[in-house]
Amino acid sequence: MRIALALQVATFSRSLTARLATVLLAAFPPLMSVGMVVLARSADAAGPSAAKLAPYREGPFGETVAGLAGQVVSVVALIGVGFAVAWLVGREWADRTVGSLFALPVGRAEIARAKLVVVAAWAAASLTVAVALTAAVLALVDPAALTAAVAGQLVRVWLAGLLMAALALGFGGIAVLTRGYLGAAGAIVGVTAASQILAMVGLGAWVPYVAPAMWAGAGGPEEAAAIGPMSLAIAVAFAAAAVWASVRAFAHARLD
Repeated sequence: MRIALALQVATFSRSLTARLATVLLAAFPPLMSVGMVVLARSADAAGPSAAKLAPYREGPFGETVAGLAGQVVSVVALIGVGFAVAWLVGREWADRTVGSLFALPVGRAEIARAKLVVVAAWAAASLTVAVALTAAVLALVDPAALTAAVAGQLVRVWLAGLLMAALALGFGGIAVLTRGYLGAAGAIVGVTAASQILAMVGLGAWVPYVAPAMWAGAGGPEEAAAIGPMSLAIAVAFAAAAVWASVRAFAHARLD
């Protein structure tokens, strides 16, 4: 496992995909969540963007930022981690290196696990930085806004982000089935769109790709309160099954 991990760390850390996804995961949430609330409450919040910013004009500043952070972190975790794992797995076919894996002294299942471990560790570190930066920027803009309740909500946002990242690892299996990362990229877009539609018709609590975001406050306090342990347990089970299926698919992949 050590050899496989070293190989995947070297490959992933040198890639442009990893660097761009790191910026998305770590920097975008604090900039978006704090920035949009500040903009919404400024005197310049007028014109075509006024309607979009309207939901963030009312309520305690810290709670509004934390609620928006739940939505932003959940989305970037799914998309950013999804694209990262799709690239790391799918590149074996896109770059025509999959044949060389049969000659390595480690099994393909071990290589698949190493790929997912590397992406999972990177995602956890990036999301931890994102939530920490959100808290730091919030405290800098308005120190009184970072109350114990807001800090607790940001912890929930962090946990929801980790769960969304775990769910995104399953797109590695799509990359295997489609023999490249483009098919997985399409699946990410499709799942994101379908999940939003299901959430709009009131089924979000039972959709693995929606429930964590709702629990983190993406739909407001009322919808967050409606997410019970069963909804989160389904999301965790779905993520575990998707990871297992991804490893199995990579281990049994063929050249033809």
